[in-house]
Amino acid sequence: MQKKLNTPHEMPKTTILEQRPDFIKSRFEYSNGLILIMEEYADETTVHSNYNWIKNSDESLTPNYSSPDPNFIDER
Repeated sequence: MQKKLNTPHEMPKTTILEQRPDFIKSRFEYSNGLILIMEEYADETTVHSNYNWIKNSDESLTPNYSSPDPNFIDER
C-alpha cells in the first residue's frame, strides 16, 4: 500500500541511523520541527513521526502539528 505524506516543501536534514543490505533506518528533520524516522525493507516501509497524522479525503496524510505523538522516540 502506498501513502502520500504531506511534508514541508524543503529538503530535510537527513541522517542514516543504520544500514544493512536488507534494511535502512533514516531520520529526517524539517525546519518546522517535524521529525520522521523511516525503517525501510525491500517490501515495506514504516514511518514514525513526532506528530500524529490527519487522513485527508484523497487518502494522503498530513502532520497534525497541534497533536504531538507522546509515544515517539527520537533516535538521534
